[in-house]
Amino acid sequence: MISALSGSGIVAALVEWSSKWTYAMFGALLLMIIMGTWAGAVAARKGRSMQAWFLIGFFVPVIGLIIIYAIKPGSAPKADGGKTAGQPGSQKSKPSAD
Repeated sequence: MISALSGSGIVAALVEWSSKWTYAMFGALLLMIIMGTWAGAVAARKGRSMQAWFLIGFFVPVIGLIIIYAIKPGSAPKADGGKTAGQPGSQKSKPSAD
């Protein structure tokens, strides 16, 4: 059976597929996915964009994790459009009774 496959080049492709570089590339891809997921999870916990930090953690794994652990948690969006009491424009103006 192998002699029949060797004529078509399938055996050569299988030998090339099992090279050390193939395993190294799949290992690196797996590591990048894990680091990106880790960075995204930390970012979500800190109130940051999980998708953006996944990409940062995927393309620059170690640096992305260091940065996301170093930055402060983001603030949650406020219901009043980001205005707090005491700031100008934070209270709705009432129409005058003139």
